Amino acid sequence: MNATKWFVIGLGVVAAARLSAAEAARPDLSGRVTHDDGTPVAKATVFVYSAGPKEGTSSVCPYCYPDCSKQAQTGADGRFRIESLDPKLRFRLLVVAGGHESQFETKVDPATGARQITLKPLSQEALHSTNRIAGLVIGEDGQPVVGAVIGPQGVQRGSGTQWGGTDEFVDPVAVADDQGRFLLLCKANVETVYAEVEGPGVAKRWVELKPGRDHLVRMKEGVAVAGRIQRDGRPVQDALVGLVTSDRLCGNYLRYDAIGTDKDGRFALPNVTPEREFVVYVTMDSLRGHGAVAPQKFTTGRSGTTTNLGVLAVQPAHRIAGRVVLSDGKPVPPGTRLSLGREEAWDHAEALLDAEGRFEFQGVPAESVSLSVRIKGYKFSQRNPSLDWLNGGILGRVDRDLTDLTLLLEPGEWRYNGDEGEPPGGGEVQPRDKPLASAKL
Repeated sequence: MNATKWFVIGLGVVAAARLSAAEAARPDLSGRVTHDDGTPVAKATVFVYSAGPKEGTSSVCPYCYPDCSKQAQTGADGRFRIESLDPKLRFRLLVVAGGHESQFETKVDPATGARQITLKPLSQEALHSTNRIAGLVIGEDGQPVVGAVIGPQGVQRGSGTQWGGTDEFVDPVAVADDQGRFLLLCKANVETVYAEVEGPGVAKRWVELKPGRDHLVRMKEGVAVAGRIQRDGRPVQDALVGLVTSDRLCGNYLRYDAIGTDKDGRFALPNVTPEREFVVYVTMDSLRGHGAVAPQKFTTGRSGTTTNLGVLAVQPAHRIAGRVVLSDGKPVPPGTRLSLGREEAWDHAEALLDAEGRFEFQGVPAESVSLSVRIKGYKFSQRNPSLDWLNGGILGRVDRDLTDLTLLLEPGEWRYNGDEGEPPGGGEVQPRDKPLASAKL
């Protein structure tokens, strides 16, 4: 950890050890959900909706932290517990329960103790509104899928469709009750809601929902995806294996959370969406010290079948080190983080920049990656050969160790989707297949 390397003697060593121990401890988040009169709300679902660092800035999407996949349900006493959260983050919670208004809780820190959350009942006007979406989620056997989560991702209003940021137009999520029923409330101008549905024992799918109508959502069992991770013919335990569809278009894209390999290097992901092309990948952090696994495309079969991917071999990985430089000579703000994302896999790593803007990533696969950083009032300069001219980040392929990669930022705000102009000399707008290269200072 960069912050501790300076404590090398005396009390500094003790301080570093204590800091490392504190960061290693992952606290649980506990709390209680009640009505206004203090009576408990049973079977309410508490989601970790988004997150952000307690200190400094982050280039990671607030919904992309691994903890954002966690949730818990309240018991008869209204109490819940979400286990093992990152101690360096604060969280935004979403609480939903049948017959109640959904509730956000912001700036939640598990270290501050148990959280008290109050829910309000839905009004009769809301329950009978023509802007509400009601539905029933059932499995292949015709039985209700209790606890199915319906998550709106896009809304159509007039001639346009908005993807992401839909909370002002429709409830952020609904959870099917013990009879499989769910309810979403919309604003009056919403014509269609595009939502992702998932639940226990069934495969994820997309649905189109119309306000003022009742919907029957049929879910499939899905496909079991299995395989093994090996290095030099030996099993690799605790490697995290995830799946993401190769199609990243809104309304089609699906992702499955990573699952760990056992002592024999085996993994098995159940209930994967059938008859879709996926990319299987292994996270960089879980293979630290071992190497890297190249992402691999495959297509799932029919519902109820098994897809065996065989052996995914660990190959040598690369090191990327360098420096972020501001063109006006000013120092990089303390707490600034540089993010590295893999283009094909749903995987990223972060590096905390030191006082001179230096960074280092270990275990980077030989593939295309993107680099991004957020410093207020600055953008990546056009003097970066690996500039992504559409999105404003750095984009390129890693094919060797890079020990002196310079990334140049200059004053300004990035204008997206090509408004910055065209790359000089007929260069590529998105050079994802060209080797990462240093900026020209």
